[in-house]
Amino acid sequence: MGSLGDILSGNSFKSLTLVPGSVFHGPMDGVDHGKFYIIAGVSGDKLCVCSVVINSNINQFILKRPKLLALQVEISEEDYEFLNHKSYINCANPLTGSSAKLNTDEFTFKTVLKPEHLEMVINNIIASGALTQDEIDLFF
Repeated sequence: MGSLGDILSGNSFKSLTLVPGSVFHGPMDGVDHGKFYIIAGVSGDKLCVCSVVINSNINQFILKRPKLLALQVEISEEDYEFLNHKSYINCANPLTGSSAKLNTDEFTFKTVLKPEHLEMVINNIIASGALTQDEIDLFF
């Protein structure tokens, strides 16, 4: 299995609506379990997505860096039934790629984020400095 960019680079697109806030579960290169991905922004004309990952715990590297820690969005099982414990949306490392593979059998659609969580995700991605201004304009 390749990187998320490789995973997202297919060319089939099912009828599932791909909108900002969509949450999918699927594989991640180098991880022995499935991960939750959130579509933060979509560029329809290029069929690209900007995605972030939900983690069960905040990585020690991030915990030691206040700027990165501020880019995490806490969500809980009370917010989303697919969770079984408090989790964190990591907005420090947005991933970009084609949306096509999200609609394959490898990825399962779970839900759509609540508007307030999506707003925090988008604001944190923009604040992260991880995207260029052109990418920000493209996705948001």
